[in-house]
Amino acid sequence: MKRFWEKVVRTEDCWNWIGSNNGVGYGEIRIDGKKVYAHRWAYEDAKGKIPDGHQIDHLCKNPSCVNPEHLEAVTAKVNVRRGNAVGPKPERKKDYCSNGHLYSENTYVRPDGRGRNCEECVRTRSREWQRKKRIEAGRQ
Repeated sequence: MKRFWEKVVRTEDCWNWIGSNNGVGYGEIRIDGKKVYAHRWAYEDAKGKIPDGHQIDHLCKNPSCVNPEHLEAVTAKVNVRRGNAVGPKPERKKDYCSNGHLYSENTYVRPDGRGRNCEECVRTRSREWQRKKRIEAGRQ
């Protein structure tokens, strides 16, 4: 349980999972050797077992969020109707980067309009790269 919450960053709104994810933003954790979705674990920890035939809907539309108040058990039909079905949606614009940071007016948009970067993630990668280079320089 402690290991789970160490991988969560709480904001004023969402509680973002910063551990590994499935490639489309849903957090994953291994529990007893089994891969479990972080949002499903958070829901069950706070609210109990997910009813059979139900999925967890992110009311906040943020797949990395594990805030139990943002999670609701619903049928697949309701999840699809709400527009939360799993799968590609080229017509829907992502609101969050893969690490759960909200895209905002501070987001870097490529000049050709073919992509964008989360500036917070770019800064983090840059700091890590610089730290790594300093460590390497100290060894030489």
